[in-house]
Amino acid sequence: MCQMTNPVRDIPLQALSRAELERLFVSRGLKAHQARLAFQNLHRRGARKLDEFSGLSAAALRFLESLPALPELQLESLVRSADGTLKLRIGIPARAANAAGVPNSASSATTATVALTSIEAVIIPSPKRVTLCVSSQAGCAAACSFCHTGTMGLWRNLEAWEIVEQHRLASRVWAREGGGFARDNGISNIVFMGMGEPLHNEEQVVRACEILGDAHGAAFPVRRLVVSTAGVGARIRPFWERGVGALAVSLHATTDALRDQLVPMNRQCNLSQLRQILLEIPWRNRESLTVAYLLLEDVNDSREDARRLADWTAGLPAKINLLEFNAFPGSQFKRASAERLTRFRRWLDERGAFHTLRQSRGGDAMAACGQLAGKGRAEGVKG
Repeated sequence: MCQMTNPVRDIPLQALSRAELERLFVSRGLKAHQARLAFQNLHRRGARKLDEFSGLSAAALRFLESLPALPELQLESLVRSADGTLKLRIGIPARAANAAGVPNSASSATTATVALTSIEAVIIPSPKRVTLCVSSQAGCAAACSFCHTGTMGLWRNLEAWEIVEQHRLASRVWAREGGGFARDNGISNIVFMGMGEPLHNEEQVVRACEILGDAHGAAFPVRRLVVSTAGVGARIRPFWERGVGALAVSLHATTDALRDQLVPMNRQCNLSQLRQILLEIPWRNRESLTVAYLLLEDVNDSREDARRLADWTAGLPAKINLLEFNAFPGSQFKRASAERLTRFRRWLDERGAFHTLRQSRGGDAMAACGQLAGKGRAEGVKG
């Protein structure tokens, strides 16, 4: 079972929403409830081969048997950090790409073929939850100066099935490797904070969230599907209106001069514009916005920074999530010391700004926030 012609477009079966799968089954003379069972097998049980499907009618099984095999991502390597964090390096298929690394939709005289490329996903266990950090792109065009992925450039967007497959693959890895933690609980949260800027690949990310959140599949609540953006201003409100995931904004600076350096996308949507976009969103009851702030020693950790950060989040249903910097080869920054971190938090407390500290995990395995960088290369070929 692989790619096939369906009422939506020619995409893999596991990238169809439940409604699309129902329409496909009905168009083949099958019952809609058989499609729901197939959806459950695909996304709750992780079935990919015919002998892994259960509960389907003989006719439904014959239909599935008539399809090519479903595409699957392959685990290339697994690294375990001392704190139990698991980094998965995952091979993804080659794609035709243009000079910017984005797959071509039209033919041209010369294209680039991306050799088999790797992405990375991370399983972060804790006593109360198991979080999966997924990638939405191979590489990233945001070019944030504190992020290893930002040094790679963008190779291509991931398709919805490749995002969904990260969850399936990670679930199987966790069931096998999650010693010392509550494996039976499975993955409880998914954050789109791996490689890539999710809102640069919005449609595929939305499709993946719809599938992962469907009650007949993996059934992740919206609040447990967190999509982080560095500030794609024009797409924040439209994404929020889809209601498929919770929003997080990577801020990291409190002046435009500094944020232009740390997060170049600030030049398209500055701090004032970004805040206004967020203020105009009619937030739902009990809905919250995560504002990520990476503390860099002698860069953005002053008392004035704390004051401006508190003022910037005022009036928003915001939780400030303070992050510790994780070094990577060639990085120019230093992690703020424990003393500076404590002092910064005290200053936020004085301003009444709600905040938490995300403890850095997986640094010894290059699996921590900002350290992900898969391997791959682009080769020019004549088309």
